[in-house]
Amino acid sequence: MNVNVFPFAGNDGRKTCRLILRVSETGHLFTGFFFCTTLNAMKEMKKTALTGIVLLLFLFTLSGQGNKEAAVYPTGGKNVQNTDISTILVDLNTLYQYLNINYLYDIDIDEVQDNLTKALIASLDDPYAMYVGEEDMEEETEALTGVYTGIGIYLTKTDPAFIDWEDESTYMVQVQSPFPGGPADIAGIRARDLISHVDGKSVAQMSADEVSSLLRGEEGVPMTLVVHRGESMFEVSVTPEDVAVPSVNSTMIPGTEYGYISIATFTTSTYPLVSSALSSLSAQNMKALIIDLRNNGGGTTNSAYLVANFFLDNDDTIVNIEKKDGSSVRIKASDQTRKYNLPVVILVNGGTASASEILTGALKDNGKAVIIGENTFGKGVMQDVLPWNKGAIHFTSARYLTPEGNDINEIGIHPDIKSEIPEMNSEQLMSYYDFISRHSQDILSWMENNSAYTKENIEAFASQWQENADFDPYYLKLLIRNQYIADMNWEDRPVADPVYDITLAQAVAYLDGAL
Repeated sequence: MNVNVFPFAGNDGRKTCRLILRVSETGHLFTGFFFCTTLNAMKEMKKTALTGIVLLLFLFTLSGQGNKEAAVYPTGGKNVQNTDISTILVDLNTLYQYLNINYLYDIDIDEVQDNLTKALIASLDDPYAMYVGEEDMEEETEALTGVYTGIGIYLTKTDPAFIDWEDESTYMVQVQSPFPGGPADIAGIRARDLISHVDGKSVAQMSADEVSSLLRGEEGVPMTLVVHRGESMFEVSVTPEDVAVPSVNSTMIPGTEYGYISIATFTTSTYPLVSSALSSLSAQNMKALIIDLRNNGGGTTNSAYLVANFFLDNDDTIVNIEKKDGSSVRIKASDQTRKYNLPVVILVNGGTASASEILTGALKDNGKAVIIGENTFGKGVMQDVLPWNKGAIHFTSARYLTPEGNDINEIGIHPDIKSEIPEMNSEQLMSYYDFISRHSQDILSWMENNSAYTKENIEAFASQWQENADFDPYYLKLLIRNQYIADMNWEDRPVADPVYDITLAQAVAYLDGAL
């Protein structure tokens, strides 16, 4: 671990503060903070917060970070910013000193720093740049790790404005599903249970977000839930703990020897979840694998690298990363994971972006997977995450190329086999939503009279209503099919549907012909 200390003078020129950066031997930045020798110096540092921003920005022009992780890349001492920002800082300091003396009220220096930081980030004209304040850092961390403190349930809650006091499901929390092995699951909470009180507090007038926050609780501190199940009402004690959001689902495709893994997002939990899924599918004599990355908007790139490593040969290139100063880094596969040498199909669409495009490009260019679906999103740039002012700053710091050197930014990855999903133009799309609006009650009535989730019922619904629909009958089938699934207990919902999921059906047909 290296500790780099940069002297930094306070406004009076006498009190000394130092900016301390802790850097690992491999160049990974761990922390950065100010240390001041006296209390007065600390006060002066608050007044020079903007200068601190500039100093750190200067230091980080000499460094960079991998997406979601900090990594230092040397620039050979080149000045990558020609604008003399010191003039702007002098002007701002003059303005601040004048206002501090003449403005009737006190100036909140923390708010000044916060707003100046936001303004600087906004000036980058970077669609992926953002400043995450201290108040949002918990969500930021959860999004990156896929782990949060709570009882581990998926829930739904009707907006309080639409309460029907004769229907208890409209003013209670409905459990869609407990996370397998989580605190709620262990405590006996089941799908479709209703929760009316949390530690004596009624949830009736709370929004879904408010209830979700309440149910997070405090790690290790038991909470009491009032649970309603059918005609029964009872109390359950649940102790919140760190739980991983299940972002990976897997199954064997019915009637085949093909495994199926869907990855919703890439977090630090993704690799072990995929590893477990692969082991389970292998034990079921999997002969080929379908990886579903549709609507996966990305996440931590390291997770994508690790998943790619399951299927690539040692030293195969996963991705090439290019920095502003012209330096580049080639990420290669290694022998650190078990290898799966089997046919792989990857499903993609317009929502497949960033880290999921890295995985797709790695397997496609190395000849390890066939890509089926629609053109991917095309996010071929990476963002650094810089710890800042108890929050974090995201900014684009590098572009990446696929193993064959393709720049996919704003272009995307073209599938090997294009999806055959019927397309709807704008008029048909409007007609589709109008159909749902006009026939919502008819759909519910159909569900009551034809409650079984069968292909026959789905086909019958489409046949009955296709004359009233000015769009492809496939979307009628998808509409009623999705309604059936939404009414199921979470654990009963199919992980994969090769009948009405056209892209998945194409993947199965391709593997049938290839094997």
